[in-house]
Amino acid sequence: MRRIGTAALVIVAVATLTACTADDGGGPSPTPSSSSSGPFLPSVDPSTLNPVPPGVIDEDTGETYAPQPVPEWDDESRASVIAAAETAMRAYGRPDLAFEEWWAGVSPLLDQKASRDYANLNSSRIPVTSVTGAGVIIDDTSAYVATVEVPTNIGPCTVILSRADAESPWLVSRFGLPEGWH
Repeated sequence: MRRIGTAALVIVAVATLTACTADDGGGPSPTPSSSSSGPFLPSVDPSTLNPVPPGVIDEDTGETYAPQPVPEWDDESRASVIAAAETAMRAYGRPDLAFEEWWAGVSPLLDQKASRDYANLNSSRIPVTSVTGAGVIIDDTSAYVATVEVPTNIGPCTVILSRADAESPWLVSRFGLPEGWH
């Protein structure tokens, strides 16, 4: 009895599939063009498809990324790193501000690691209160990282800055107080 039920089920399935694909006698079926659309296929205009982005495919992630411009030490880079160091030291040396206000001023100038390192700093204990002169680059062995000495009311402080590429901003990695200050 079981074999008869299985056989009947197979016959019904074959008949159903045959009915779905049966030729209606009207000749060959038309071949859909790339612009035709049926009830289940939307019309696709090839010009609207997103092209593959230019760049290099990362072997680890499989994502495409564009090569970034390599930074060079030129007059503009030197001026921008000094300006970034002076701006950052002015934002850092504000012990008179409540932490939230101090953090709002300094955090956009920090790289990710420095953001974590300084996120819980007691800003009221910072001895720097003013920048007293122009910054000077004291280490520029890499076009990606620079150390700038900035004169302050407590003496020369160092600011280590880095950038991801030639078009990225300089961000602070570390503030350094003069010897004897902690």
